[in-house]
Amino acid sequence: MANIVNQPSRNPTNKLTAAVVGSAVVEVLRALANHFFPDFAQPELWTALAPVIVFACGWFISDAPNVVVVTQDAQQ
Repeated sequence: MANIVNQPSRNPTNKLTAAVVGSAVVEVLRALANHFFPDFAQPELWTALAPVIVFACGWFISDAPNVVVVTQDAQQ
């Protein structure tokens, strides 16, 4: 098997964790807006806002390399 990727741990990357936390924050904000500010609780607003916040969380969080890629030359 050539080009095997060895993942040394089951821990998610920092970017993945940030994106999941960003998604949770969007849902909490949506619930708060729905309860306290019903004028800002339109589904269209939150449907458009969610991917922007998740992308921003993943973009601004730096990630440490945690995957070791092992490449092997094809044996002849």
